[in-house]
Amino acid sequence: MIDRLFPQAGGHPRIAIVAGEASGDLLGAALIEALRQRLPNAIYSGIAGPRMKAEGAHSVVPMEKLAVRGYAEVIKHLPELLRIRRELKDAILREKPDLVIGIDAPDFNLGLEAACKAAGIPVVHYVSPSIWAWRSERLKKIGQSVSHVLLLFPFEEALYRQAGIPATYVGHPLADQFPLQPDQPALRETLGVPVASTVFAMLPGSRQSELALHAALFVETARKLFERYPSAVFLVPFITRETRDMFETEMWKQGAQELPFRLMFGHAHEAMQASDAIVVASGTAALEAMLAKRPTVVTYRLTNFTYRMVRKKIKTPYISLPNALAARFVVPELLQYEATADNIVQAVSNMIDDKRFAAQINACFTEFHEQLRCGAADRAADAVVKVLGKGRAG
Repeated sequence: MIDRLFPQAGGHPRIAIVAGEASGDLLGAALIEALRQRLPNAIYSGIAGPRMKAEGAHSVVPMEKLAVRGYAEVIKHLPELLRIRRELKDAILREKPDLVIGIDAPDFNLGLEAACKAAGIPVVHYVSPSIWAWRSERLKKIGQSVSHVLLLFPFEEALYRQAGIPATYVGHPLADQFPLQPDQPALRETLGVPVASTVFAMLPGSRQSELALHAALFVETARKLFERYPSAVFLVPFITRETRDMFETEMWKQGAQELPFRLMFGHAHEAMQASDAIVVASGTAALEAMLAKRPTVVTYRLTNFTYRMVRKKIKTPYISLPNALAARFVVPELLQYEATADNIVQAVSNMIDDKRFAAQINACFTEFHEQLRCGAADRAADAVVKVLGKGRAG
């Protein structure tokens, strides 16, 4: 039971903020840091991850409770998710903060935000749902639920303008964090990877539900890549002990424990930039791979039930952000039934055996990086302060 969101805060701005997974935690932390320069006395409370809590946010529910993906998985956890949202909504409506910020997690946040907006509380939603790829009918619900949307990608502006929904393109904070030209030799030295190795960064996902579907595929892919590239080293970053244990269990199942795996906690950005090629589960990590400017294969598996549901709603030929930014295929996408070790190995080999391809990818991804690198946290904070000012004036 959520008894109270905020302590007695006097005249300080009170901001309810809700993030649902690691990528949202990263965005939220950068936003809070930037807002502190503009609103030094503001208080933040809601659902936050470790990075946001390090910036001073209070979390009334562990963020991991919201990190569920896929229809089947959501249905399994639906009663708990609905209870959390109901209790959080009730607390917000009781205490009436000055502003509500929902970070991504649209299935959870939009319903919460609609109730808050209806109660007269200004609402900012940070990160547009992927309406460009699927479920474009969400635009109407977004317009009913929020006061303002903060957009990560330039191609989203026209969609919101046409729908008459107030929105601001702010760029992506990750683009501000990655260097335009990574120093691969220095990163390999830092990670203790031989300079002459063929290095593969492998990112099978951040959630346990993703590892359940991807661990076997990624281990088998590594085994087959090692047969083709005997100098290979596999850098595999994880966020949690649980996901690492799931991957390690699969290594033993396949007798692959002697392969040159480097299982890491964190350091995903360094692993990608140190690599010759990246194999990544679709999601924010595909954007990070683009910012690392390495040849990349995007793959993903869902449960068959979830895949059948999602497939009906997809409206573009591609799902990964590098391809969406380019409006064409610049990286291979091997999804569901095409997501096999043989297919991934062939796609990776086609890229790294062609040196011209690596140069073309670097040039293409550098151009995208420059578009997204525009001080996102500061621009987002400026937009939030404007919405907060309008709410107080109203």
